Amino acid sequence: MTAAEFVTAIRAITPNESELSMMPEGFAQIYLGELHIGDKKGHRITESNDAVIDLINNYDVSKLTIMIFSFVKSDDLRETDRFIYFGWREAFPLAILKATGEIVEIDWADDERIMSYIATDQQSYLDLLFALQENNLSTLFSETQKWDMEHLVNITGDSKYQPHLMDLLS
Repeated sequence: MTAAEFVTAIRAITPNESELSMMPEGFAQIYLGELHIGDKKGHRITESNDAVIDLINNYDVSKLTIMIFSFVKSDDLRETDRFIYFGWREAFPLAILKATGEIVEIDWADDERIMSYIATDQQSYLDLLFALQENNLSTLFSETQKWDMEHLVNITGDSKYQPHLMDLLS
């Protein structure tokens, strides 16, 4: 999924406030605030396979939180010899492993140590976030998950990424 496709898809499935009226007071505003994707003026050209970098550079995703995943502001993108740091999985930094293009979770205490492998590439990562948000909405409204583990593993690109998915679906 490209950055533009991701933005369009998330906006399309985001419920409106009235659909969340059965939730406790204040829930809708918090929930919808975490799904906010703002537009930025201008457009930075990025490589077609750099979907996450394109998303951060060309949209305001500083408030976007899908489950436990969030993004940094474009000014806070950080690059080292091995990684491009772009977001968070709770307190753990997320990065693109430059050697392979994989999305990885980094140890917050050792910024060179990979804790887990998240997705095979940036496009798969955005596909995964979208599927997780679909699951989140499905459980919110019907208490059943839309996607199972096998589907999410297929999205991430390989069973290598399954261990980190298990705790997201439990």
